Amino acid sequence: MFDTPWLVIGVAALLVAVLFASVVRLERAGQRRWNQETSRPGWWAPAAEQERLQRILARNPSYDERTGLTSDPELARWLHDNRP
Repeated sequence: MFDTPWLVIGVAALLVAVLFASVVRLERAGQRRWNQETSRPGWWAPAAEQERLQRILARNPSYDERTGLTSDPELARWLHDNRP
């Protein structure tokens, strides 16, 4: 008779732990997806502007994404005009 409440409490605690773990896992997956999507230069720009940026970057392989420094005037103009 006394074992039943402890069994119910144990099962409920296990379900809560599994639910918590799945929420944490989904949150981490969402953060990972966000980091991947926002790591590209120009991720905030519309699709047409992103395509234009990719064409500019293909012609300018020396662009440093970390610093944002470039000697290409067209790329500098694109970055200036399309700030997030």
